[in-house]
Amino acid sequence: MGEQSMGSRNRSRSPSRSELKAEVKTLAASDARDEEVLRRVVRLVHDAHPLWEWSGIYLLVDGTLVVGPFAGSDEPPEHSRIEVGDGVCGTAVAEDKNQLVEDVRELDNYLACSLSTRSELVVLIREGGQIVGQFDIDSDERGAFTEVDEVLLEEIAALISPRVASLAAARAASRAASRAADCAG
Repeated sequence: MGEQSMGSRNRSRSPSRSELKAEVKTLAASDARDEEVLRRVVRLVHDAHPLWEWSGIYLLVDGTLVVGPFAGSDEPPEHSRIEVGDGVCGTAVAEDKNQLVEDVRELDNYLACSLSTRSELVVLIREGGQIVGQFDIDSDERGAFTEVDEVLLEEIAALISPRVASLAAARAASRAASRAADCAG
């Protein structure tokens, strides 16, 4: 997928909101492949927020959320595929609404990828009015996210939505080709 290690989180200064958005805008306009652009965007977002333990993008592929680029772990999350309506991520899509959860331990439908996670922020990514993916951010701190974080991710989502839509479409096409090959063989 993407670069997953904790890497260089010990920056002397996190980029400002405007600097972060400018970096994302430059990446989104680059000639780099979609997956590479999104991997670098996730890394930028993750590194800029020390309390964010895991940051990633889920792609909406054939009605299922499928993990895309992520940072904060060397391994993909246990729930690399999430059905619409399941957990915080699936609820966001089902309700067509971002989810800002102060304490995931208070939820009945929480899908735990890490026992230490306490709060979660899910921000939908839309292209042409359609949900194509989402940011999923976890923190080990209760109440780690604010509406300011949500707005920042919405602004970044708007910048990268064509890239997310393109990667989701490519994954759907690859999946369809794989199914067709299975049926033919």
